[in-house]
Amino acid sequence: MPAKIRVFVSSTMDDLANEREAVVEVIKSLNFEPVNTEGILPNGGTSWDVLEPEIRTSLICILIQGERYGWIPMGGYGADKGKSVTHLEIDVAQDQGIPILPFFKKLKYGADSTSDDAILRDKFRKEIADWKSGLFRTEFNLASDLRGKVFQALLDVFTSSYLRTAVETQVSKIAAQSPVELTSASRAPPTPPRDAAAPPEVLFAGAGLSLSAGYPSANALAGVVGQALGLDSDQTSRHSLAQLFEVAETTLGRARSLSIVGELLNPPLPVEPTLAHVAAVQRFPIILTTNYDRLFEHACEMLAIPYAVRTPGDYVKGDAKPAVTIFKIDGSMDRPTTLVLSTADADRARMDRLFWVAVEDVLKTSRPIVIGHSMRDANSLSLMNGRNRKIKGIYVAPTIDPIDGRLLLERLNLEGVECSASDYLWKTPP
Repeated sequence: MPAKIRVFVSSTMDDLANEREAVVEVIKSLNFEPVNTEGILPNGGTSWDVLEPEIRTSLICILIQGERYGWIPMGGYGADKGKSVTHLEIDVAQDQGIPILPFFKKLKYGADSTSDDAILRDKFRKEIADWKSGLFRTEFNLASDLRGKVFQALLDVFTSSYLRTAVETQVSKIAAQSPVELTSASRAPPTPPRDAAAPPEVLFAGAGLSLSAGYPSANALAGVVGQALGLDSDQTSRHSLAQLFEVAETTLGRARSLSIVGELLNPPLPVEPTLAHVAAVQRFPIILTTNYDRLFEHACEMLAIPYAVRTPGDYVKGDAKPAVTIFKIDGSMDRPTTLVLSTADADRARMDRLFWVAVEDVLKTSRPIVIGHSMRDANSLSLMNGRNRKIKGIYVAPTIDPIDGRLLLERLNLEGVECSASDYLWKTPP
């Protein structure tokens, strides 16, 4: 089972290069996985042998149809069908029941309509337009126009819509064909050598860990909120999440705002703890996180590790003698009233002095291991600035921006380590 929602991009290549690039960017911005010919590595088989399994294991297909019908193979798969490669790709998606989102580029005035390619193009377009079920086709002019339309269309994955239902159906099919084995819970990560005099470690985990597990991005959350407010993607992008939620609570109400978050954190593709989560709950007795989700709690439950959760404005929940205590700085999805969404929520959270004193006490005596966190929000920076900076911490990221290295890591006394969260937590100790 894939960790992220896989979206196959089908179109002719050379004439729609800009459009394909725009669509791939949108897919990535939602934390979905783009499946496109440019990104598929050859494995020694024929091009169709490589391509077809990628289509079959996708959960959504985006069709971009331009002025050309496309190349018709004269040998190999499809040679006897008289169809373009794009048409063959769509046939596979239809055969698998994969939901298809068609986007037609508006034809210029006087565009070719008499050549063999143009006749086949128009016939293909009519075939798609005549589909009796599924989603309506959408037209676009430019790649920038297409970008916004694809973004809005893909947001329906998170709502009670045809697209979500269709994706859930595909997830069930794939799950039945390849059951998931949670082998990561059966072993423990290597324990790094410890100096008895060294300060204890505390994990400070950010959105990167949730994204690697498959949860939607902040862009997706902002998009759904903006959609509920009647904003297009450009209007939404001009405002922070806190601003969007502030307006949402005023116009839609608190209950609807919370339900939007609930929809996002309950995607059609089940999200499971990653190897990094499994390693973290075995290595760190205290975890600080800005994530709403329950992946650390789930990892503890998988491993039968007693744990407790603390959030601002809420009491300790969990075992009386926890092996792991999880401080959820921005609240927890299973207790919606604790979620920090707007500026007013942040003000309310700051009033729980007992919670913040407990967090500050941890950071006074512990060595922070920062993973999956950009460290750019004011709350996290305040905590890290107020910690005992005589203790050198660790900042783990796949790549570390030179500006981060100069302005962030040096100032906060953090040592940068370029690798993935799983590699860092599971690496063999020196």
